Amino acid sequence: MKKCTMSIVLAAALLSMTAAQSSEFNGAYLGGKIGYNTTSPGTNYISNKTYPGVEAGWGWDTGNVLLGVDGFVDWHTKSATGRDYGADVKLGFPMDKFMPYAKLGAAGSAPGTRVHGGLGIEYKFAPQWSVVGEWTADSKTVNAQERKNSNISAGVNYHFDAL
Repeated sequence: MKKCTMSIVLAAALLSMTAAQSSEFNGAYLGGKIGYNTTSPGTNYISNKTYPGVEAGWGWDTGNVLLGVDGFVDWHTKSATGRDYGADVKLGFPMDKFMPYAKLGAAGSAPGTRVHGGLGIEYKFAPQWSVVGEWTADSKTVNAQERKNSNISAGVNYHFDAL
């Protein structure tokens, strides 16, 4: 319940912000990340695991917000879902060198395709480099058993079209 309430409050705050400079995050990017995955059910699986991941995407400056697409691969080697891959639509709210964002899309691998969503913040510390902190989650019911993934990660992105 706390996670759900916190997610709703954070999403509402993100959606109410105004943007300052979308162009800081405009264009293509490629990044790597390290995360911590919590899965359920824990039966026959290691339910908490550190994992590596990669991410690539593109953002379009629309003036007040950044619209983007994002593809990812996360290597959850012994979680309830295994290696995950997918794509998300990203909605960012740039404020100078910071950009809080929300994303929604689909993740795949065992046990199949599922809705994937998350919240994060990105900070541009150099013209072509940024650090990212992100929380994502997905779930799917299989044979009357719900399998859930919750991830928290930190990473570095390289922006190809930096000013």
